[in-house]
Amino acid sequence: MGYQHQIPSQRDIMGLDTIIVAFFVVGTILVVAGTLTMGTNTLVESSYHGYVSAHQTMMDRLQTRIEVQNIVFNVSTNHTSFTVANTGETKLSNFDLWDVLLVKDGKVSYLNESQYSITPDTDLLNPGILDPHESINIELLIDIDSNDSFIVKIITENGIVSSAEHEAGV
Repeated sequence: MGYQHQIPSQRDIMGLDTIIVAFFVVGTILVVAGTLTMGTNTLVESSYHGYVSAHQTMMDRLQTRIEVQNIVFNVSTNHTSFTVANTGETKLSNFDLWDVLLVKDGKVSYLNESQYSITPDTDLLNPGILDPHESINIELLIDIDSNDSFIVKIITENGIVSSAEHEAGV
């Protein structure tokens, strides 16, 4: 009996092809699973950062309080000035994003920056920032007649509102 060389049968070749295809399919599945995992990770990170940002904004709003105080009418200039005190725990800035409203005779006027001036009253910690327990003075540079009744309303950049009513000359 001598050594015989066997030619691989058709059945043996098909088995090898099946194994190669199986490795290819498993590799494709692993690549797809890895891609889905990375996408899910990115989605979770993005959602988390969005939640943190929304939570911080909400906490800032909850800790922000302002109060309009000491409205004074100057008879010689017909201008009105008042103090806005930061009675909350949030630092306020971006005064150009604040809304200053004047309600007089049933009409609301949104004042632009040329119609009022803001000066620090108590500015102890950070210049140009209204820290907690500090205040600013706002002077309305529009004429108000003596004995006019009006309401001044201030809205900060994060939507906190304070208002006060006053009668000029009284």
